[in-house]
Order: sequence, then structure tokens, then C-alpha cells
Amino acid sequence: MSDRSSTAPNSGHTPGELLASVTALQRRTRAARNAYWLPLLLFGLLMALAAPLYVESVDPLAMRVGQDNPALTGLGGDFLERSAALGWYWLVALIGGYLLSLGWYRWHGVRVGVQTPARPYVVAGIVGTMVGLVLPIVLRYLLLNTATVISNGTSWVTTPLLGISDRGMFPHLVIAVGLLVLARLERSRGLTVVAAVYAAAVVLVNIYFQTANFQPGDLNRHSFLVAALLPAPILLVGGAISLLNPIKRSA
Repeated sequence: MSDRSSTAPNSGHTPGELLASVTALQRRTRAARNAYWLPLLLFGLLMALAAPLYVESVDPLAMRVGQDNPALTGLGGDFLERSAALGWYWLVALIGGYLLSLGWYRWHGVRVGVQTPARPYVVAGIVGTMVGLVLPIVLRYLLLNTATVISNGTSWVTTPLLGISDRGMFPHLVIAVGLLVLARLERSRGLTVVAAVYAAAVVLVNIYFQTANFQPGDLNRHSFLVAALLPAPILLVGGAISLLNPIKRSA
């Protein structure tokens, strides 16, 4: 007799046994549906592959004049030496990563017979990507081209968000939002923990850069690289654990 039949409700069972059987069946169905290891590993690897674009050729100054990059490179920020290349990279990587995740979930659903409705996750990611292109323009307008009252009144939110964008880390926020949406769709505590820890790491790294009073010589060629890569191991470790758990259970 298969495991599936052993957990199926039977008319001869007591109400308590029926409830336990249904609960076990729901747990098994949820476990079979979960496939979030691939998005975690995928976006962790995409962050790692972006590493060379965060390295400066010389030690950066604490303050730097912005660059006049194309609008479609907005995800790369305005502060890094290779902002334009980084922007093109993240535009392709985010859209491609979310579409690949959608294809993965559809294939996995066909294979196991139960599917996570991943479309809201993909929509959230692509919308977030588009926001990342437009938001820096809006933030700079609010900060530099509006009345003093408006500029000062909104600086508490515009300045930190613009700092995240200028350092080329807005894609990290897009990934975080997408994973939180996916955790809701998957109904997975494990993914919720990974997404929350990852989001917290991204926020804390940027709070440090925003509040630190950098002096000449405090930043080196790899400062922005370290900031961009610090959250990546959270996704890679979380994805590896999620991938290996079913293997251990079936062993």
C-alpha cells in the first residue's frame, strides 16, 4: 500500500483520525508543491555574477558626481563606476530570472501534480523591476526640483531610497519583495524566514551606508561589492537547504 493511500481518509476512522489523516495529506501536498529552492539559488547566483560590476578601479570618494546614464540602466544606480553596465545586467537578470522561475513552477507542477500559483510572484517581481527604473527619477525630482517644504518633508523617505538606488542595490529590494510574495503563495515558514532574513540584511547594509559619516579613505575599491554580496549567502544557503531536505527525507 502506498504512502498516499495510508494517509487518505477512511469511512471507518474516528473523527480524530480523519482530522489527522487530512492534516497529514495537506502537509504532504504542500511539501510536494514547494519548489522555491530554484528561485533562491537562481537569484543568489545572479547576485554573485554581478560582483565584478560593483568593484571600482580606484578607491571611491565619499561623494561623487552623478552620471548621465540611459533611463533603462536605472537599476544600476548613479554612484558606481560601472553603473550603466550594472543597470543593463540587472534589467536582463531580473526579468529573465522571474520568467525562468515561472517556467520552473509550471514544469514542477506538471511533474508532481500540484502547482503553486506563481504568477503573482512573477508579476510582483517584474512590476518591482519597472518601479526600480522609474523611482530614481521621481526621487531626484522630489529632492532637487520641488519647493523646500516638499523636499524637506519627503527627504526622510527619498534620501534613503535614493541611496539604495545609487549604490545599485534596488534590485536586492525587488528580489526581497518577490520572495516575500512567493512565501505567501507557498505557505512556507522556511521560505518566509529566508525572505525576512534576506530583506533585513539588505535594509541593514543600506542603513549602515546611509548613516555612516564616511571620510576620505574610508571607502575602498571593494566597499560596494561587499555591501552588494553580503545578502547573497542567505539565499544560497536557504536554497541549498530547501533542495537537500527532500533528498534526505527520501533517503
